[in-house]
Amino acid sequence: MNPATALPMRSRLAVVVTTYKPDGQFFARFADTRASCGLFVIVDNTPGGHRFDPPGPTPDVRILQDGCNKGLGAALNLGIAAVREAGFEVVALFDQDSSPSEAFLRDMLQRLGEARDANAHAAVCIGPRHVDDSDPQAALAEPRLAPSLHPVSCLATSGMMFPVGSLQPDEFFTEEFFLDFVDFDWCWRLGRRGWRFLRAMDVVMPHRLGLAQRQLFGLRYHVPAPYRHYFQFRDTLRLSVRSYVPIYAKVRLTGLLPLKALAYPFLLDRGLERAGWMWRGVGDALRRVGGIGAAREKLSQ
Repeated sequence: MNPATALPMRSRLAVVVTTYKPDGQFFARFADTRASCGLFVIVDNTPGGHRFDPPGPTPDVRILQDGCNKGLGAALNLGIAAVREAGFEVVALFDQDSSPSEAFLRDMLQRLGEARDANAHAAVCIGPRHVDDSDPQAALAEPRLAPSLHPVSCLATSGMMFPVGSLQPDEFFTEEFFLDFVDFDWCWRLGRRGWRFLRAMDVVMPHRLGLAQRQLFGLRYHVPAPYRHYFQFRDTLRLSVRSYVPIYAKVRLTGLLPLKALAYPFLLDRGLERAGWMWRGVGDALRRVGGIGAAREKLSQ
């Protein structure tokens, strides 16, 4: 067993949370997290900055904010750099709607130790099994599976945990994409460099998968905000030409775009607005526009 796994969790674990206009219950949701980790890093992307009022003493809280919406990749990179500078061994990443408990973090840390023991010569990142929190009762009723680590090609950023020292200087998250596909790009790129990605099937994390859910012909699909279509279309096209993206993913992601372009404007509300964002995304992909792009006015106020 890795000797470091015997150290107390607070001395080993730091948490990075990215925020964008968080609500008043932010610190309540992360109360257990703050009590369980040694450093709690908030990277705020709220335009103009958000006023945070942590309850109680705050030596374990570090807030990074510059009043700009930098995008997900840039925010994660700033948080991870702060964790490395502080000398912590392990980092866990979350978005502002998560509410990880002490038991969740402890289980994840244990699974990470097992993954590192089983993959002694590879850098390892693990993630939980996500369930949609749009139905809280259903999420709570999710069965707990037997402890197992299932190899996957990608993990969602929220809930990721990995040894921060394994990350090389050129292995941080891309800042070319603003929101969508930051996790796909990172996992596929690092997977080519020998990283292993594993899902802890017995560790469940409720997670918001969309603004709402709809059903059509018995199939459930998630409804994004209209501006998200801009990033989905633009960055699908920009991501699919990269050499480290698996062939199956290139075919699947690009193949879905025509279907989305035909169906979403008619199936979802604000159809014309959604169609407009889609076509702006295609145009900016052809112009190689990255970052916040055409959504700057929408997301910078």
